[in-house]
Amino acid sequence: MPHPTQIASALAAPERLELYARVIVAGAAGVPAEEVAAAGPIAARHLARLASAGLVREEEGRMTWVPDAFATALRDQRPARPGDPVDELFRDGRLKAMPTRRALRLGVLDRITRTLFAPGTEYDEKQVDTALRSCFDDHSALRRYLVDEGYLERSADGGVYRSTAR
Repeated sequence: MPHPTQIASALAAPERLELYARVIVAGAAGVPAEEVAAAGPIAARHLARLASAGLVREEEGRMTWVPDAFATALRDQRPARPGDPVDELFRDGRLKAMPTRRALRLGVLDRITRTLFAPGTEYDEKQVDTALRSCFDDHSALRRYLVDEGYLERSADGGVYRSTAR
């Protein structure tokens, strides 16, 4: 099942959101796939993006919505453990300070990776920096930690990053 960030990203474009709403409103009957294809290549790309995010599927030539897409994506994410010391390092979703103890730092890096990056998805440096700025002021140091500890892989040219399975 796709990562919640992939679902949110798929719905971020107003055109895709409108198409998704149209599929939902159509109910169990769905929307004929050829009707969407007739709307042009952009509509077909939007539909493909929704399908890759697990929000819609094609059944017998009709596009139908996947009712449990959100629940399944969220269920697949590991919740924070009660009393987790990593929780104490965050305030309002932002990391207060990078811990010096390696074990705690690895917990922080794991949390950030699971929260911000979908496994196997490629991100350019600007996307990574934007995501990291949302949770820590020194995004460059955080990116370095993520790469050094193996949470993100960097391409040879340094322009593309990918979340690793840990």
